[in-house]
Amino acid sequence: MIVDRRHASHIAAALLALGVAACSGGGDLGKDFVAEGVRTPTGQCSVDPRSVAQATPLGEVDGPGACGIRNGWQVTAVNGVGFSQPAKLECQMVGATNDWLSRVVQPAAQSAFGEKVVSVRVAASYACRGRNNQRGAKISEHSFGNALDISAFTLASGRTVEVESGWRSWGAESGFLKQVHGRACGNFTTVLGPEADRHHNNHLHFDLARHGRSGTGTYCK
Repeated sequence: MIVDRRHASHIAAALLALGVAACSGGGDLGKDFVAEGVRTPTGQCSVDPRSVAQATPLGEVDGPGACGIRNGWQVTAVNGVGFSQPAKLECQMVGATNDWLSRVVQPAAQSAFGEKVVSVRVAASYACRGRNNQRGAKISEHSFGNALDISAFTLASGRTVEVESGWRSWGAESGFLKQVHGRACGNFTTVLGPEADRHHNNHLHFDLARHGRSGTGTYCK
């Protein structure tokens, strides 16, 4: 069968669309499929998650299509900070989250409130889907266990700092949230908050995606 260039481009676009949809609805693209601007983590860790977190090894998590985790861990707490629900994360994300909590979050909490953070509300971790839960979007880093969403922080006193209401409160809560968001770019390569877009108005998103041609860039907004 002879296919001209115009029809070939249409076929290629259709195949790409089907590939992305397969991650959220089944199908098998093969584990080596990586969408543009996204990487599948190597599974290698610079730190043993058990040394910094309450974590249970899951090994390789085989998800539908391109989704899955190379070196998965089920995490219930990091650096003494409890999770509202267990999070399935790639091992590299556990170390990055530990660094962020210890070097950014706890000092910011002490400065703003005079007390430490004891738990965080996990809005999302591993989930096989497109970005922002949009059908047809590029595959999300959540699909590799390479992302974590947090919607609230609970302090030792029991006070809860919500991202959605606290971000624009113009008080201590706003200052704290903007500090833990802004300084997170040293620990993660992608950091998104309420000012990024409507999809992040109620949580902070962190991941370790590669950005730019070199793969060493960051995207923080």
